[in-house]
Amino acid sequence: MNRKGKSWPLFVVAILIVLFSLTAIFGVSYTYGDTKNVYVKGASDIRFGIDIRGGVDVTFMPADDVEATDAQMTAAKTVIEDRLVGLGITDYESYVDNNKNRIIVRFPWKNDEADFNPQTAIDEIGTTAKMVFRKGSSATGEEILSGDDVASASAAYNETEGWVVQLKFNSAGASAFATATTELAASNGTISIWLDDNNISTATVNEAITGGEAIIKGNFDQDSASTLANQINSGSLPFALSAESYSTISPSLGAKSLDVMVQAGIIAFILVAILMIVRYRLPGTIAVISLMGQAAATLAVVSGYFTVFPGSTLTLPGIAGIILGIGMGVDANVITAERIKEELSKNKTLEGAVNSGFKMGLTPIIDGNVTIVIVAAILMGAFGPTDGFWAKVFNPIFYWFGPSTAGTIYSFGFTLLTSVLLNFVFGVWATRVMIRGAVHFKPLRKAWLFGGKKEGGADFKTPSINFIGNRKKFYTFSCALIAVVLVFCGIFGVKMDVEFKGGSMITLAYEGDADLNDLKSTIGTELGKSNLTLQTGSDISGNQTLTVTLPGSDTLTTEQYVTVTTLLDKLRQSEDFEGKEDYLARLTAARQEIAAIQAEIDSINADVREKLYPFEGISLKDKKTVDSIVARYRALSEYDRAQIERWEDVIKTQTKLDNLLRGIIIGVVLCVAAAVTAVLLVRRIRRRRHRKERELEELAAEYRDE
Repeated sequence: MNRKGKSWPLFVVAILIVLFSLTAIFGVSYTYGDTKNVYVKGASDIRFGIDIRGGVDVTFMPADDVEATDAQMTAAKTVIEDRLVGLGITDYESYVDNNKNRIIVRFPWKNDEADFNPQTAIDEIGTTAKMVFRKGSSATGEEILSGDDVASASAAYNETEGWVVQLKFNSAGASAFATATTELAASNGTISIWLDDNNISTATVNEAITGGEAIIKGNFDQDSASTLANQINSGSLPFALSAESYSTISPSLGAKSLDVMVQAGIIAFILVAILMIVRYRLPGTIAVISLMGQAAATLAVVSGYFTVFPGSTLTLPGIAGIILGIGMGVDANVITAERIKEELSKNKTLEGAVNSGFKMGLTPIIDGNVTIVIVAAILMGAFGPTDGFWAKVFNPIFYWFGPSTAGTIYSFGFTLLTSVLLNFVFGVWATRVMIRGAVHFKPLRKAWLFGGKKEGGADFKTPSINFIGNRKKFYTFSCALIAVVLVFCGIFGVKMDVEFKGGSMITLAYEGDADLNDLKSTIGTELGKSNLTLQTGSDISGNQTLTVTLPGSDTLTTEQYVTVTTLLDKLRQSEDFEGKEDYLARLTAARQEIAAIQAEIDSINADVREKLYPFEGISLKDKKTVDSIVARYRALSEYDRAQIERWEDVIKTQTKLDNLLRGIIIGVVLCVAAAVTAVLLVRRIRRRRHRKERELEELAAEYRDE
């Protein structure tokens, strides 16, 4: 039975997808002179991760010689991470070095930030942001409330005031603010808002404010208002931070990694498009249009194309999430096209085959995509910001594992979830609208275009594999492959990167051109390590830097450090540059210092082997030696300490000797106390005896007198 319908949805939806894809990829902007006005963000506005684009490496330390505790350093690290997330930076790396009171942060910048100023970003992240509300306009005015009483802050545009920061107080803050404004309204008093002892806003109170909200007015633009709101939401740091050093770093995947990935993505999409068109004809062509829309929409969400979404950082795992989501889109279209072909082979009408194909294909599409949605949501809940939506949803599960943090895994979950959800829009809804439109477009109303047979021709058949009939073979092959992988993992282990195991990192200066691949190969061969990560950049003085990272327990010994610097020295000697002699002199001095450290390490190891080993029979006479070795150990840097032999045995020995000495001291004290007690007791007994003797003598004298 023919169903009435119209063909225009085919063309309207297809044109809309194409137009949307073009704007999502290229954006909409207008450039006049040096000014660029961006109306719609495109792929060039995406903030790429460190692995793709590079970024900034900065080391923070407490300012004003503050002796921060481990808890304060951890709290400061958490505030910094919250501010990075508020800025839309989810691909960051942050480490706390409690031994030296340092916080090391690495974060990327946007692709279009050609004039990127690291100092501005550092100031935004490292400012204390201690906010106080005071009565009057003086810094000595009575404090009404603080930033701890603010539940949330957001940037908003007010037609009268321009850009402002809207504040919502918690219950305690709302009560205190209502009380203060009621009091000040009677005399038209003022309230001032102070941020790090700087007056950022002063307003006259005309009436009591009891709604639990307030605004901060000033000469804000959108960026400055958003920055202030982000600082307020993240809370104040427990102490001021100063940037000890910072440097730019190159992409960990190489400088041309982004271009290579874009080219690979285009080639892969073209191959998939050819396969879909050849195999499924018209439904395949429509599927290609839908896939283009799905990929563009995913990029649009990441870039901030839609104002309701702030965007996200795109990392290499994030790209993997997009690819997997597009793969699910291909699967959805394949299922639909295959069901239509099966129905046409049953000699159904074109409309009947399409409707039945849609109906039969919907359930497996939903099942497959919902499974992926659950996995992506769990990843975002486990590795996303602690105040994120999915983190709150899965808090009953993941709070056992401690606070979550954003990172590359979060980027994977974000793009995967986005792409799969968009698959329902493009791979399911848009595809079906366009196919139904094609069915009602007379020139396309031909069964063979949908996978059926031509009139008077043979059935259109494609090679097929009997998966069900050969299931035992596939099961056997899959189990064997899994077993081989498990055996290899058991024998050789699984190498964890620095994100999972931590590791060591050194930064060296160099001049001239450096090929990272050749340098990595050379350094890896010299050190006997294959899991190195090399990144180039520049420090605050503009000098070129090379950062070498080793994951886990792999650390660079002092001797290996010298090897790396020697290789860089050879690189420099190949070219004549200004200041070469001065730099080589400084390099020689550094090597002498490193040699002294290595000599100290060798001396400590020699003392351990010769004076303490095998650790049996050690007595209090050896305590001075043990304490000296421990003091010398603690004077070493973190990665040099790893070279000390049998250190756990040394610590155990020191603890044993300390306990033994403590026991002896306690025993001596107890013995002295017992002796003193015995002397006092004997003296008391003697006094009592003498007193009794005197009493007997006095009685005897009285008896004689009588």
